[in-house]
Amino acid sequence: MNLRRMKALKALAVFLAFSFAQVCVQASLPNAKAPGGQPQRVITARLTTKNNQPITVNGNAVGTGGTILTGATIETPDQVSAVIDLGAAGTVEVEPGSKIQIDFDENGNVRVKVIRGCALTQKKSNVLPGEMELYTDNASEKTDKNRNHVGGCILPNGQLGPLPGGGISGGELTGIIAGGVGGAIIIGALTRGGETSGSTP
Repeated sequence: MNLRRMKALKALAVFLAFSFAQVCVQASLPNAKAPGGQPQRVITARLTTKNNQPITVNGNAVGTGGTILTGATIETPDQVSAVIDLGAAGTVEVEPGSKIQIDFDENGNVRVKVIRGCALTQKKSNVLPGEMELYTDNASEKTDKNRNHVGGCILPNGQLGPLPGGGISGGELTGIIAGGVGGAIIIGALTRGGETSGSTP
């Protein structure tokens, strides 16, 4: 009888020790749902095109209201310009007959590679810490505290030259916005009085 009772007490002791160890392990694990730091800001890029005409995004036809993801390759046909609205980060204009690749992150860093034609970046100052860059394989221009926009066209030698005629004209911009979804957001960001060359602050 004593032997049976001793075995039962040993089994109970082992069970209690195991249960206590499990409680300690669970208590020491980090709480994945515990609030900490600021929530990550997500940037959504929306497309607006001149007269709602489609352009090509990653080989597919996309029109006004389309979503642009980071890493996208964008091509505009002749006579069709486009504006990519990156919310708090700023905007990117793509001139007719152009091809770019756009990359962006939650901090407002926007990189636009000009593969063909011309583009213009416009940063919304002091909203996000990131900077906007327009570049080719041979050249790079970035926004800074003294310059909130950078624009240019790729030259035959791979360098960036000035935008002809100062980028998208007021009339073209009105046409894009009039036909666009939510286009009113970008009116103020795209009027600059012609100071849009890659070499002019």
